[in-house]
Amino acid sequence: MANTQLSDTLHVLTYVAYFGGRKITSQEMASSLETSPSLVRKIMANLKQHGLLVQTHGTTNLALAREPQAITLRDVYRTLPGDPALLNVDRHTSEHCPVGVAMPQTLSHYYSEVQAAAEAQMARISLQDILNDVRLQTT
Repeated sequence: MANTQLSDTLHVLTYVAYFGGRKITSQEMASSLETSPSLVRKIMANLKQHGLLVQTHGTTNLALAREPQAITLRDVYRTLPGDPALLNVDRHTSEHCPVGVAMPQTLSHYYSEVQAAAEAQMARISLQDILNDVRLQTT
């Protein structure tokens, strides 16, 4: 099953940027994400902890901590809990097979290259880019 943490986190940040200055509830965002308000609150808490989201004037007024153009996908990606590797190596392979022994180390090398390339590309895409695309699609 695909992990949607990055997508959901970007959704929350884009929602806050799109409706900036307006009172926003976790229930509203949960409705947009078609998920539970508790998941949205967990995402918001993580974003606050990592300095990408701030509360203003009470618990339901939220704002980005930086301008959308100053927040990159890589910034958001790096806030994700756990090990947010894009690709994970299956390390439960046979020690009695030459392929089973070699695959974890071999794939780790290539997956590291893919990870570095993906993060470099993420650093070039800002929340403002996403917000612009959302606005284009909703007008």
